[in-house]
Amino acid sequence: MDDLQIEIIETIQRFTAESPSNRLNQIDGTLIYDQPLIGFADGDDPIFELYHKVVGDFHMTPRQVLGTDDTSAVSVVVWILPIMEKTLISNREMTEGCSLRWNHSRYLGDIFNNDLRQHLVDFLTTRGCRAVAPVLTDCFHQVPLSNGPASTWSERHMAYAAGLGTFSLTDALITKRGIAHRVGSVVCNAPLKPTPRTVSNYREYCAFVQNGTCGECMKRCPVGAISPKGHDKIKCEHYLMQTLKPWLQKPGYLGDKYVGCGLCLTGVPCEHRIP
Repeated sequence: MDDLQIEIIETIQRFTAESPSNRLNQIDGTLIYDQPLIGFADGDDPIFELYHKVVGDFHMTPRQVLGTDDTSAVSVVVWILPIMEKTLISNREMTEGCSLRWNHSRYLGDIFNNDLRQHLVDFLTTRGCRAVAPVLTDCFHQVPLSNGPASTWSERHMAYAAGLGTFSLTDALITKRGIAHRVGSVVCNAPLKPTPRTVSNYREYCAFVQNGTCGECMKRCPVGAISPKGHDKIKCEHYLMQTLKPWLQKPGYLGDKYVGCGLCLTGVPCEHRIP
């Protein structure tokens, strides 16, 4: 691992620990996210072409995002932001909607994640690199599909490519810090050493998929959007928009800009570990 790669890791860790935006300032001032997991992917890894098939031909490759077709290196920096334990505990108790701490973490946490994306882009720029946070660009948007929405840049898929976890029955990513987290990524033209993918199956960490045990996420979903067949994104989206969005207008909640209940991510064996 070269000096730049070490600096990238230290920059992400330091910003997460010190940024004022990584705080539940309207509750108790504690951290939203714990120290991140960080991984790297080669921007020309064949898996990104595979994503054109499994996600959709609209899904961008790292080289497309960076806007380069020359022979220079392209790398993806990916991080997992684990949600703090106190927030997980509060949401385990919920059977509908979400806890106040979860709502604030979801809302303010996305603001922080955007801050982190931009901070890393700025850092890499000062080191003479071209860098882009795809989620912050105009080319990032959702694409409506018959089985539910997808996006032109899936950060969960970036995390899988960077060896940080595998997918669950719910389509979320199970990492060594669990499934209750947010993901961020930046693409740059630095030749960074990729993190090895050590799994043989893209759902290797999901106990239900592997051997039929567990299935706790199915019990946690208030509308049955998770079944042995997987995650029904249409049913899930309907619950979030038709039921949860009005629910989030309750006093103390931060509104419905970022709608998510997190019920299938808490109170389950993969909440903060690989089961």
